[in-house]
Amino acid sequence: MRDRAVLDSSVIAALFFREEASSRARKSVAELDPITLDLAFSEVGNVAWKQVVFSNEKKELAMEALRDSFEFIAGSCLLLRSSDLLFEAFLIGVEDRVPLYDSLFLAAAEREGVPLLTLDRRLHDSAIRSGKDVRIV
Repeated sequence: MRDRAVLDSSVIAALFFREEASSRARKSVAELDPITLDLAFSEVGNVAWKQVVFSNEKKELAMEALRDSFEFIAGSCLLLRSSDLLFEAFLIGVEDRVPLYDSLFLAAAEREGVPLLTLDRRLHDSAIRSGKDVRIV
C-alpha cells in the first residue's frame, strides 16, 4: 500500500508550474496516494494567474499547466470538501495563528491521520511548533 499525504496548493502548483521546488515536489509526490481540498482548484488557479500577470508567462502555457493541474486534483487526488473542515480549521487557525486557508489543509491532514506536505516554510514552522505532522518539500 502506498503512503498517503495531504498536498497543499503550493506543492500541487510546483508539480505543474516551473518553480525552483518543482523537482522536489515531483519526487515527494511520486510514490503517494495524494489527498487535497477543493480549495486547491482556486489556489492553483491563482498561481496560473500570477504566472501570466506578474511573471510574463505565456497565457497558453499557463492555461495548459492549469488544465493539467486540475486533471491531477480531480483525477489523482482524494478530494475533500473545505466546508466539511471549516470549524476544525477555524480552531486550528486561531490556536496556531495560521490563516484559515492554510489551516484547512492542516485540518484535512489531521482528519485523515496523514502528514501535510507544503512548500510554505512559515506554515511548516507554525504547525511544527504545535506538534503537527507537516513536512516541507
